[in-house]
Amino acid sequence: MKKITCGLDFGTSNSVISLVDRATGEELFSYNDRSILYFPESNDWTYYVGKEAQDNYVEEGMTGRLLKSVKTLLKQDKFLSTWICGKRVRPDELAMFIIKHLKEQAEAFLGEEITEVVLGRPAIFSTDAKQEATAVKRLLMAAQAAGFKEVSLQLEPIAAAFCYEAQLQQPERVLVADFGGGTSDFTIMNLSPENRLKADRSADIVGNSGVYIGGDLFDSEMMWYKVTPHLGRGATYRSYDKEIEVPLAIYHELKRWERSFLLKESKLRASFEGYYIHSGQNPLLNNLRTLVDQNYSYSLFKSIEQCKIDLSSAQTVPFLFEKESLSVSDTVTLEEFSAMLHQHIDQIEACMQALFEKASLTFDEIDTVFVTGGSSFVHPIQTLLYRSFPKEKIRIGDAFSSVAYGLALSGVQI
Repeated sequence: MKKITCGLDFGTSNSVISLVDRATGEELFSYNDRSILYFPESNDWTYYVGKEAQDNYVEEGMTGRLLKSVKTLLKQDKFLSTWICGKRVRPDELAMFIIKHLKEQAEAFLGEEITEVVLGRPAIFSTDAKQEATAVKRLLMAAQAAGFKEVSLQLEPIAAAFCYEAQLQQPERVLVADFGGGTSDFTIMNLSPENRLKADRSADIVGNSGVYIGGDLFDSEMMWYKVTPHLGRGATYRSYDKEIEVPLAIYHELKRWERSFLLKESKLRASFEGYYIHSGQNPLLNNLRTLVDQNYSYSLFKSIEQCKIDLSSAQTVPFLFEKESLSVSDTVTLEEFSAMLHQHIDQIEACMQALFEKASLTFDEIDTVFVTGGSSFVHPIQTLLYRSFPKEKIRIGDAFSSVAYGLALSGVQI
């Protein structure tokens, strides 16, 4: 078997593993899956990853625990563990399940154990130094627990730069823009075909930065602005001759579907019946009851995600979600969606501009903008890029595999 290097991009929404021929830099194998875990209600310690997690969750009637965005838990130093099927599970163990799944897929292809990996990490886990250190420590623990004996970390946008460099014919100064599910990361780097296999590339890195804003946040904003009004946000109920608004805390929990299951057993859920009855049986509050009681949040967010994708190529898209007595029907315009994300896009732009100011560069001094990540096709992101740089300078990489391939390439250089 050829000598290989392994790169693994553990992402907020998707994770990818890549195997590269060390001698030629040719990618031999790539596998990607959703970064989702499902633990069915069972006395046996059973779990599923990725598409299998989605399929089994639906097949089991959306019972048990479905977890996403595990990567975002790594930085939460006060979050030590959660109970799943009677066992206490740490954030690094949750990450390990996903990393191990990808490792096993690559080993099945290779026919032998893989002990070394170059593991991606965002340009910034957190602006808080303690949380940053906690995230890095947990990520390393997860990879080692998954069976990797030698683990090297590489910044994800730098890995994407190596992916782009593999196709270069001449030197370029490149801005790598990596828009993922949890973060938006930027790196300015001097790339050249002559330096492709050089071990130390630190002198070629002009600067890097990032902000904790990505596709998951975009989905939660659409949930808040367009969907929660159909679930009773803003509705009132009568109490002692006063009209009182249904607590907003309920709808803040619904902005993150992986937390919404907590409402089912919470004190807030016990109040739903009273809100419904004393609102004159408002059908929107019945939508809320059905959503929470039947665990439909995941399915609802899948519809929101599809709506976001459709808005990449249309000015107006319909939004329809129907389950039993739950019905949400609306349209979403690109103008509305852009307004929902306006504040976040401004923060991303400010992060990018601050990077250029720190590097004492102007946008005109960039030869190419290499764009990757699953959120790179979101229309407001595209608008930001094309108003900042000429169209001919922008290159779109593979949304999911560019980073993993670049990580494996950086393993050739290490």
